[in-house]
Amino acid sequence: MKLYISSDMEGSTGVVSPAQVDPKSPLYTFGCGMQYHDTLAVVNAALRWGVEKVIVNDAHWTMTNFSVAGASFPDGVELISGTPKLLGMVEGVNNADVAFFLGYHAMAGTEKAVLDHTYSFGTIYEMSVNGRKLGETGLNALFCGALGVPVAMISGDQALSAEARSLLGSELVTCELKEGLGRTSALTLPPETTASLLGAACQDALEKAAASKSPKFLLDAPYTMDVSFHSTHQADFAALIPGCARIAGRTLRFETDDVFELRRFICTAMDVASQAPLD
Repeated sequence: MKLYISSDMEGSTGVVSPAQVDPKSPLYTFGCGMQYHDTLAVVNAALRWGVEKVIVNDAHWTMTNFSVAGASFPDGVELISGTPKLLGMVEGVNNADVAFFLGYHAMAGTEKAVLDHTYSFGTIYEMSVNGRKLGETGLNALFCGALGVPVAMISGDQALSAEARSLLGSELVTCELKEGLGRTSALTLPPETTASLLGAACQDALEKAAASKSPKFLLDAPYTMDVSFHSTHQADFAALIPGCARIAGRTLRFETDDVFELRRFICTAMDVASQAPLD
């Protein structure tokens, strides 16, 4: 079995502050350390279980949070690093039998969710595909499903677990590493405890994957994506993108028969909208 891991940072052990996930902050080293801790715990558990190969995709911000020098991964692990990547957070998943999403977070607007957002802290307010409200978990699961890859496990806070189960069902293995008390506060667990939790969840997820019980998230074409921004000014900028229609003051609509065009549109819309002045 070939395992694919998409590794984000906000949902990692002990992470609660924007400063801990920002490469420009001195606290960023903590976030990197916890992202590595959680990912390594799962990698080691997967190799003990007997997976043939592990592909780790660094999926946070500049996607250069892991280093092949110094602290690294065991033999049998490949690292996908850097950005841009065509499929972003799930680049390379087409070469896998099953996918895990580690260190993920709930979508923007979720109560008691640590560092909740959808791709961008200050640009995208809400996103839906074919009427289903999605965050990063949902959209990335959709891309995996389109490539025939089930998502067997996610880790993050309690709010993320609830969101993921609502989309992927009860066969999804969730590993709750903290309980959000607010956007930048949580009841956390020590790394020694979360390492054990992640290892046990990994084994459970791989057993389900081997038994073909892991869920795939699929939606039927054609695809209609609605993206709402935080401000009308951001929508003014993003509305210049060819192929989209403005359906409300802060909302654009994009329609396509190709599910992967959704990825191109959301990234382009986010980048263009981010150029709008804040004042």
